[in-house]
Amino acid sequence: MEFALILPILILLLVGILDTGRAVNAYVTISNASREGARYVALNPTAAPSAIKSNAVLPHTQQLDPGSVAVSVTYSGNVTSNACPVATTTAPPAASPPATIPVRVDVTYPWSAATFFIGQFFGGGSRTFCATSTVDTVR
Repeated sequence: MEFALILPILILLLVGILDTGRAVNAYVTISNASREGARYVALNPTAAPSAIKSNAVLPHTQQLDPGSVAVSVTYSGNVTSNACPVATTTAPPAASPPATIPVRVDVTYPWSAATFFIGQFFGGGSRTFCATSTVDTVR
């Protein structure tokens, strides 16, 4: 009798722990992918944004849906904002003589909770996780 009263609470707790773990995994994955994108830019300063996405970011997001991962690369002197932009990618500027150019790599991923209970903690069941990494490159 007591087990029948406790079982729904235990199942809700277990599913909540699993859902929260999925959220943390998604955020850590896109954060790592953003850092890898910035590292790729530092090693390959003339790389196109599409190369950064396909060679550096997407290989580090294998457990996520690759079609939902959005990557934005911004080459400019105004990369100090912490808010992730809406998938705007700028082309690398040509610099002669070589100059130090900050490059910002933003990775966003829409995540949705599997349970209603945990979804209420994440703004109604879904949230877009965003990670930003900035590196200075010499062109």
